[in-house]
Amino acid sequence: MAEIDRVAVKAASGGVILTVGNFAHAAISAVGSIVVARLLGPTDYGIVSIALIYPTMFSGLTGLGLSAAIMRYASLGDTSRALIALWLRAVAGALSAAALIPLSPHLAASLQRPYLTPMIYVLTIYTFASSAVVTATAFFAGVNRYWDLVLAYIVEAVARLFSSVVLVLAGYGVYGAVWGFSIGYSLAALYAFVRLVSSANLKPNSASHILVDVLSYSLPLYVSRLIGLLHNQFNNILRAVYVTDAEVGNFQVVGNLLTPVNIVTGSLSTALFTTLPQLVNEDSKFKGAVNIATRYVALVVAPIAVALALFSRQTVYLIYGSRYDLAPLYLSVMALSGLLAPFGLVTMYLNIVGATKTTMYLSVAGMVVGLPVTWIMLVRYGMLGAVVASVVSSALSSVMSLIVVKRRFGVGLEVSRVVRYWLPSLVSGVLTYLAMRAVKGLWLALGVGVAVYLVLLLLLVAAMVSAEDLSNLADISRGVKYVGSLINCALCVVVRVKAMLQLRTRS
Repeated sequence: MAEIDRVAVKAASGGVILTVGNFAHAAISAVGSIVVARLLGPTDYGIVSIALIYPTMFSGLTGLGLSAAIMRYASLGDTSRALIALWLRAVAGALSAAALIPLSPHLAASLQRPYLTPMIYVLTIYTFASSAVVTATAFFAGVNRYWDLVLAYIVEAVARLFSSVVLVLAGYGVYGAVWGFSIGYSLAALYAFVRLVSSANLKPNSASHILVDVLSYSLPLYVSRLIGLLHNQFNNILRAVYVTDAEVGNFQVVGNLLTPVNIVTGSLSTALFTTLPQLVNEDSKFKGAVNIATRYVALVVAPIAVALALFSRQTVYLIYGSRYDLAPLYLSVMALSGLLAPFGLVTMYLNIVGATKTTMYLSVAGMVVGLPVTWIMLVRYGMLGAVVASVVSSALSSVMSLIVVKRRFGVGLEVSRVVRYWLPSLVSGVLTYLAMRAVKGLWLALGVGVAVYLVLLLLLVAAMVSAEDLSNLADISRGVKYVGSLINCALCVVVRVKAMLQLRTRS
């Protein structure tokens, strides 16, 4: 039990560092995206999003499943395999960016927008640099150098903010925003490379059996990532063909606003993926830790997801303006899909134990189920249909993952416990929505809604979450640097409220 506690504290500490750092990165990025989106408007902002489709896809194609391999081997102290994976990914990134240059005119034509060709040329720099950043930060995560990881992305955000805003204001419009991506990631890649060289011997072991081991682990994982990437990019291409630039711009705004949910889930997943391998040889402890992680992710993510859905209109209008009038509905639907985040830990479990072929098969099944649903819904109902289809596909994929991991690996996630930890947020959200409907005025409703939601959430979390989980989270937070005391104070308030409720029930 002490071993689980030690690993839990380490994971929590890493998760909080990543969460705090990633929120700082997101805040800086948000300022830039808000300014650029307001300056360009929905149509031009949608063009930027469409121009990024193929550069982002080519950047993802360089992965070869090697980011997970880098983190896994580095976290296990297997530097030889970690460095082989690092160099393979770096070379693949360079080749992918080079291939994008001659293909740019044809790719722009496939999007029915030939004028995107020079923008894609510019974004080849982004393709190479973003791949380099992901490669370096995977190694930082594996050796638990979370601050180096965070600072690399903060450099990217600051550089992109200043360069894109300055260039747009200087009159370069869409091209200015596009150059911002290339400049930001280039400077981040330079920073990450300097930190990597200054603190590690990057000479890999060239033994052939090590290379075979790395590829045996990573290639099945790459196939699954490739399937997911191609699925997403195919959906992006469908959107570019069947919906307007303005709808794409509204959809992009929603992606920006979902950053809080993505940061929390991504940070927790990264921290868990680089710490839980320490329990991989202790099966019962490992399975127990995974179950605990799903409950805690549900408890943390659900309030954020429900709040984004509840206050979607006020959030969009306050940050991006009323011109983005389609975004609130998209945001409400997509935010609630964040409730599925705990079940994403199934994939993390499979990758930690090396069952990457199972991950691959699940990805294939998810694409087979999701692609026709998305295609039909998008063509028939436009962007709203695509949004609904993405939630349905995610839910179906989660169900398949839970069934497979239970039958093949004997890991039974406590779904009922996860649902129970959704309930405080869902019930608070429904009651708050009814209260807001009784209030006239958009901004008055926001003020009333926030107050009601927070009070109800506090009371319901105290009433419905087990004292053991609350106490464990409070204990873990004491070992977390920098913001652990704040987290501990917030949890202590919930614990006190729970104690008061129990005392009144007994009396």
